[in-house]
Amino acid sequence: MGGTHTLRLYHDRIGQGETATYPGACHRILYCRFGGFSISGQQTELLCDGATHSQDPVTVTGSMDGAIIWRFELFRNGDEPGGQPIGAVSSELKIQEEVTLEQPHGYLIRCDAVNFPLNCQIYDHTHAGPGIRCLHCGKLTLDIDGERQVFGPNDAWFEPGTISVTGVASKEKMTGFIRVMVLPRTYLGKSSITYLSEADWEKPKRQTYKTYVDSFIEV
Repeated sequence: MGGTHTLRLYHDRIGQGETATYPGACHRILYCRFGGFSISGQQTELLCDGATHSQDPVTVTGSMDGAIIWRFELFRNGDEPGGQPIGAVSSELKIQEEVTLEQPHGYLIRCDAVNFPLNCQIYDHTHAGPGIRCLHCGKLTLDIDGERQVFGPNDAWFEPGTISVTGVASKEKMTGFIRVMVLPRTYLGKSSITYLSEADWEKPKRQTYKTYVDSFIEV
């Protein structure tokens, strides 16, 4: 159907044995930043550095150490999931942005991690779709469409995909972020990046990637 949607990120905390329900239908990715949690109706527990995608309301229960969950949600404007989480959960909205999705051949939603060694250079590039990033360690200095911004742990930012981004990772600490992007379906299993200089395509890339979710969605 396409149209204007909202992409947002919450940081949630759930205590040991506490239960929280996320009401309403939307494309929801739950990334476990710390601890672990179980999902109602599923046998396995999602542990730290794991992620899952759901389109339906979902109930989670914190593990022995509780859980910190990074909750990404995508929904059509006017169809916002109803209400705040129900139960013993504290939530902080980190970022919320509107995105326009008009790709006639459909979309996929991707959750992945990008990790950088010390002083890693990020060459000038764009992406095939919009997305939210959140840093989990280190420091990242980025020039986003010519504006310099510095991000530390738990800082979140939005990239529409069409604007150029360049930067450098910390010289002192390993750096990494989690991101969720909405991409055309033709990018299933493929990199979404385009380098703006032909010379940069040939340079070695020191960053590494880990994909958690790469799934077709209906928008």
